[in-house]
Amino acid sequence: MTHVVVFIICLGGFALLLMAMVRHQQDWLRRKLAAPVSRGLRWTGFGLLAFAFLHAGSRLGWGYGAVVWFGWLTLASLAVVTVQTNRERIMRQVRR
Repeated sequence: MTHVVVFIICLGGFALLLMAMVRHQQDWLRRKLAAPVSRGLRWTGFGLLAFAFLHAGSRLGWGYGAVVWFGWLTLASLAVVTVQTNRERIMRQVRR
């Protein structure tokens, strides 16, 4: 269960970091968010990634937990980049 939790937290963290960038805000929301909101998204994203590390380390031990965290971090970033790359296709499906 720890692996699922770490992956979901990492996925949320990377999604928030993506939405903190003005270029991606324009892509997904069609508008630019206010600077304090973007800063909040950025800090929350980094906070979630740090929390995922703490969760993995405390549950699985710090040596194995760090390895697990890096693995799920990699897969979560790959998932977020894949969704961003296929954004137009996803938006077409949502608009139907």
